[in-house]
Amino acid sequence: MTNKILARVEPDAGTGPQTTGTGPRVGHRRSARFLSGLSGRAVEILFLAMVLTGFIVSPNFLTSFNLQGLLSQAAVLGVLAIGQYVVIVAGGFDLSVGAVAAVSSIVVASTLDGMGLLGVLVALGSGAALGLLSGFAVTVGRIPPIVATLGVMGIAQGVAFTISNRGIVITDPTFMKLNSTSFGFVPLLFVIWAVLVAVVFAFLKLTGTGLHFFAVGGNADSARLAGVSVARVQMTAFALSGLLAGAAGVLFAARASSGLPGLGVGWELDTIAAVVIGGVSLYGGSGNLIKAMIGVLTYLMITNVMNLGDVDSYLQSVLKGLLILAAVAVPAVLRRRNHLVGRTS
Repeated sequence: MTNKILARVEPDAGTGPQTTGTGPRVGHRRSARFLSGLSGRAVEILFLAMVLTGFIVSPNFLTSFNLQGLLSQAAVLGVLAIGQYVVIVAGGFDLSVGAVAAVSSIVVASTLDGMGLLGVLVALGSGAALGLLSGFAVTVGRIPPIVATLGVMGIAQGVAFTISNRGIVITDPTFMKLNSTSFGFVPLLFVIWAVLVAVVFAFLKLTGTGLHFFAVGGNADSARLAGVSVARVQMTAFALSGLLAGAAGVLFAARASSGLPGLGVGWELDTIAAVVIGGVSLYGGSGNLIKAMIGVLTYLMITNVMNLGDVDSYLQSVLKGLLILAAVAVPAVLRRRNHLVGRTS
């Protein structure tokens, strides 16, 4: 009996062999926590690194003129990226966002003179309608999201050039206040973007439909078995993306003082790259909206810093691609190493 009691007490006695055995395990746990924290803050680290790089590269980086231009540009891409984020979280992709923005910009430019600010509602409605078309093709037509939205992109481009095959200048003074109004170096366009981020963030976190987006994106079959209407969620996601693309087109029209039918070429890839830099999983079901929006700012700062540094445009494409790959690959490697460390501890 005494021997059994001693056997139970020995692990707590702090003897040499036991201390040596627990030391590596403690180190592994600390390493796992550090790697987990590092991978979870990758976009913030990259954002701060770009700010520091911009400060070093050019004294003009932190001027109010440059910051105002950067924030205005971020507002347009950021609103597009909100819609892309929503669709990706729900398990899809939307390659039509740039073309839908073009339709919206040309619609608002062509209707302002006759309808006044009601033209903005028409432009937003056109975006939502095209988004619903994508959702209908995916849910009812059973067409893969990439193919469905690629088709809608072609439709949107055709509609935009049918309305006008050239840009339409906007002269409405009330509408143009969207671009001319600012609060210090913070433009009104950026404030609108921030408000939309807050609204969509609340929708995703506080409503049943918003929570279902993550469930469907994570595992559509399991969500269906749990009673979630997968088709309704997907339709809502694409409609919301179309509506937000329409809003981005309106903001661009205000910023450029015109509607352009050829607007948005390549923007769909820009939005995907931006949200991926923000840590959103391309497999769906996970991602933080705020971090995705930090990814938008970071993505645009990469170009802005290289422009200020007079980097050759062709080399810019190479460097931007490498930075995007690093931003995606490094957190994945850290997570994988964290998983391995956790298993060995």
